[in-house]
This record gives sequence, C-alpha cells and structure tokens, in this order.
Amino acid sequence: MPHTRVRSWGSTFTAFAPGRMAVGPVGVHVADWSRPQNGAARIFDNAALERMTFAGPLLPTLVYLPMGLALLWYARRAGAPAPRLAEAYLLGLLAWTAFEYLMHRFVFHHTPSTPFGVVVQYLIHGVHHAYPADDRRWMIPIGASLPIAAAIVALASLAGAVGIAAAGGFMHGYLVYDVIHHEVHRTTNTSRLMRALRAQHMRHHYATPDREFGVSSPLWDAVFRTRRTK
Repeated sequence: MPHTRVRSWGSTFTAFAPGRMAVGPVGVHVADWSRPQNGAARIFDNAALERMTFAGPLLPTLVYLPMGLALLWYARRAGAPAPRLAEAYLLGLLAWTAFEYLMHRFVFHHTPSTPFGVVVQYLIHGVHHAYPADDRRWMIPIGASLPIAAAIVALASLAGAVGIAAAGGFMHGYLVYDVIHHEVHRTTNTSRLMRALRAQHMRHHYATPDREFGVSSPLWDAVFRTRRTK
C-alpha cells in the first residue's frame, strides 16, 4: 500500500481502519487511539508476546534505583571529586526531563503513514491512549527500557567518570518519570504537586494529545510552548 497522508497522530484513523493487523505471522489488535476507552484490550494473538507488554513499578525500581547508585559509586571510585559528581548527577536528571519530552512528542506521537507504521506506533504508545485506564501498561516494560539504558550508559562512559555520574542521574530521572506516570493514572488523592501533574497528563489524554507532553515536569512544555493555551 502506498504511503497515506495523515494530518496528525490523532487523526491517524481517518486514513486507516482499526482492527486486527498482521505483521508477518504476528497478529496485532489495533484500537483507535484518538478515542480513549475504559478497561483494557488484548494487543497480540500470541500469549507470550502479550505478557511481555505488561509492567508494574516493582521491577523497574529494583533495576534502576541500584543502577543509578552503582554508577555514582563507580564514578566516585574513578577519582572524580564529589562536587563534580553532584553537578553531573543533577545534569543527568535535567537531561532526562528533556529526553522524556522529546521522546514523547516526536517518537511516541510520530504520525504513521503506512499500516506497519500504525502497528509500531500502537505498540509504542497508541495502546496507552486507546486504553489509558489499563494499569498493566502504565509503565514501560523492562525489556524495552533496559537496552536503551545500556546504550545511554555506554555513550555516557565516553565522557569518563563525570559522564557515568550523569548517567546515574539520568537513570534515576527515568525511574521517577515511570513511577510518577503510574501514580498519576492510579489515584487522585495525593500531594498538590501530584494533583497538578495528574491534571496536566489527563488533559494530554482526553483533551489535548498534541500538547502537554511532559509527565514528570512541565518545564519543556513551557520552553517549547506546548502547554495548554486556554
């Protein structure tokens, strides 16, 4: 099928029909992500693949909390002074917030132009918009996040101990993001900050999916003027 022109990520299903799509031998059930629904739905025909799309807060915490600490410890053992490591760690946290925003805006909400692209976008993020109340998919599966984390640590290590410390902050920033995303979907009875983050994220889901891409922070939405206009 030739490429189909779609105006935006949210208008994908004006050009493509939702339903079961086959990618080789793999059957994927795609729902219209512009119409949020309650409940949950199956993605894959294959039960093993389906199970791999589920995630909760325990495993990422057990992986990324000690990983960030281990990176800091390794950087300190390499001889970098503590003030430099603290600066690098905080820079890593800030870098995460920018990475989060850019990934959400330009990768998660990339507009597909082929049926295969629709399937890819559904697996990456569309299923979460189609079923935002599905608590099995509020966090990124470890099988998807860990290879990216490994690549980032490898790149950061090229900058020596300071880069490794920054990678520690980046890993903790990711963990904070994933846990916050889980919590803003799970409950409304939290702190004032969490209520504000929840309100912003729910607007993204139900009113302005082309705006308010920040989950752990509204900083970059303010910088790039993608906050709600009214």
